[in-house]
Amino acid sequence: MELRILVTAICAVLLAMGGCRPGGESTAEDTPPAPIAGMYDVAGTTIDTAAGSRRKISGTVILAADDGHYTATFHLDTEFPSGAGVLPAEVIGKGDGTIEGRTLRGTAATQIVVTTVPGIDPAFAFIPRTTTTRIQSDSIATIGVDGSATIEIKNSPLAGESYSPTRTTLRGKRVGDAIAAAGRPAVPTRP
Repeated sequence: MELRILVTAICAVLLAMGGCRPGGESTAEDTPPAPIAGMYDVAGTTIDTAAGSRRKISGTVILAADDGHYTATFHLDTEFPSGAGVLPAEVIGKGDGTIEGRTLRGTAATQIVVTTVPGIDPAFAFIPRTTTTRIQSDSIATIGVDGSATIEIKNSPLAGESYSPTRTTLRGKRVGDAIAAAGRPAVPTRP
């Protein structure tokens, strides 16, 4: 009997504070929209626009947002075609742009990192790796109120680089605050 009185009292307090609806229901209005800033796990496909070939790509994007602007850093895993065949590769970089509502538009400086030992992941300890192609990426991202992310990217080589233009589509979900990702080691980019 005392438990019922206690539960009733707690519900009355929560109802008065707007924490629940009569009957214990909740609505989407009760859940605030997910912040744009944060760490996102993403996966998708990169398509070579000339050859039509596809490759999978996945990893982490970290967004920081302030006053209508954002900065992004990313670390993605993929495979990269080369003269030695298809090599495991990392796509790294950082970018910035503007935020309009929940849409982000901007550019990024991107590099592809490959291992110098064919068939070995470039992140494997003690394996020599090298940065290769420098790319400019133009992106449009939409962040849903539920924390979902859709990112469309057009990639083209910087002057003097050899890279067939590509389009990448990534989809993912916010998995944490950007601060939590600060401990991830940064990979230096070539000037």
